[in-house]
Amino acid sequence: MMLELEIPVLPLPEVVDTPAVVFVGLLGGGPRPLVLDASAVRVLEPAAARLLVSLLRAKRDAGAQAYIRCASEALRGRFRTHELAAWFAEPVEALFVCPDRDDLGFTPSQR
Repeated sequence: MMLELEIPVLPLPEVVDTPAVVFVGLLGGGPRPLVLDASAVRVLEPAAARLLVSLLRAKRDAGAQAYIRCASEALRGRFRTHELAAWFAEPVEALFVCPDRDDLGFTPSQR
């Protein structure tokens, strides 16, 4: 009996800049699938978005699965017309959602 291998998920930071994408590329390199968790993303810089598209495209061109999961509606909306939109996995309905967290740039209280 063969066990299914679980695909490791790499979480993206709250602020995704080009060094963060380079780091994700190093961690998720090789022929392994690349699944990125965008649930914590509040800011995605334009240059980082272009680099992220290149990274995901390179993974798929190499025959590996690659996509971004758990992206907020605000993030999806902001990049709806960008090449990055093609890499978002289908949204999952959440049971408990904080409407304040749907806005890009949201910063949680330090309390």
